[in-house]
Amino acid sequence: MKVLNSKPGITQHNGNRPLILSQRTAALGPDTPVVFQESCMGVSPDQSTVVLRRYFEHFSPTNAHWVEYVHSVNTADLMNWIMAHGRLHIECSDNLAQNKEAV
Repeated sequence: MKVLNSKPGITQHNGNRPLILSQRTAALGPDTPVVFQESCMGVSPDQSTVVLRRYFEHFSPTNAHWVEYVHSVNTADLMNWIMAHGRLHIECSDNLAQNKEAV
């Protein structure tokens, strides 16, 4: 089985492994291949790119086949997109003081 988390291009600046978003393993029957799927997100060593990897593998004692899809986006572009399209929630010290008085 391929070691996904050892790829040099997706380790973070402090050497941490990428964040695993999902991971599934399934065997549909006793004589069928094991199916492994994993999605993870990491940051390039210079932190300029966010990388999302989706890895799929069919493994059996006689055969193995895998494919990996790699999506990447510039970190600054992603931050700008989030600020333009993401849901905004604002908290400040004034709001916290009013909430305490209401309780």
